[in-house]
Amino acid sequence: MPAVIMDGRAVSAHLMPELRHHAAELRDRHGVAPSLTAILVGDDPASRQYVKNKRRFTIELGCESQVIHLDAAQATTDSMLELIARLNADPKTTGILIQLPLPELIDRFRLFDAIAALKDVDAVGAYAVSGFYRGQWGTFLPCTPRGILTLLDYYKVPVDGARAAVIGRSDIAGKPTAFILGGRLRNATVTWCHRHTRNLEDICRSSELIVSCVGANVGREFLITADMVKPGACVIDVGFRRTPEGKFAGDVDFEAVQKVAGWVTLNPGGTGPMTVVGLMQNLIDAARYQIGLPRAQYSI
Repeated sequence: MPAVIMDGRAVSAHLMPELRHHAAELRDRHGVAPSLTAILVGDDPASRQYVKNKRRFTIELGCESQVIHLDAAQATTDSMLELIARLNADPKTTGILIQLPLPELIDRFRLFDAIAALKDVDAVGAYAVSGFYRGQWGTFLPCTPRGILTLLDYYKVPVDGARAAVIGRSDIAGKPTAFILGGRLRNATVTWCHRHTRNLEDICRSSELIVSCVGANVGREFLITADMVKPGACVIDVGFRRTPEGKFAGDVDFEAVQKVAGWVTLNPGGTGPMTVVGLMQNLIDAARYQIGLPRAQYSI
């Protein structure tokens, strides 16, 4: 039986009326217009596209959005700390997002921790991390893991007690996904992997859930191939990379894997739209927190 295709665009469309409702409630009842500020350093094509998608979705919800574009050669840790301090103090700025990657000389962890806790919509600062590290929701979940949880819930993928392999260790995807799936929010048994993991194929074959967040060329066309997938497993492709031919691709050989897996995400169209949904949910929650309300609730 072919796999269930996990379509993030369809789930996003399902949640859009609920997102609009929460945004309208903030605007009409509380006089608050959620406003997202994204900081983009340099001219990475994928980063520019990500920011463009986030800004478009923000505006579609009736929220406000601005992008601060910094020249990579001139941006420094200190100058960015000054910018973040100004945004923290600006009551019209609801959420602050630093688009990754950053130039190597910039200390991203100092920037992450400088963002005000209730404006940290990417959940990269120490305050947000402490929540999901302890197996709790805390203030925010990082956008990609939040989107992954929503996909798993919408498609009713059994996760409690399942063996899961999470591949990748970025601060916004692989690392938090491993903590969250293995923590008390989902109770999976997680093997956390990366490009240096030995016997990755064997780990994947024994897993009922594979979440691949590498997004880099690994010396072959796809990191995750059909022979690495346990029949009936759920395979979630977070990876996004440019091939030597100039095309964009994910980590997973979708055409072959869909014949083996029980569930598999589209890419593009799977976790990408859900990451943007997770960001919008976090932005709405940020606005609610800042006026003393709890986080918003959704049907999934």
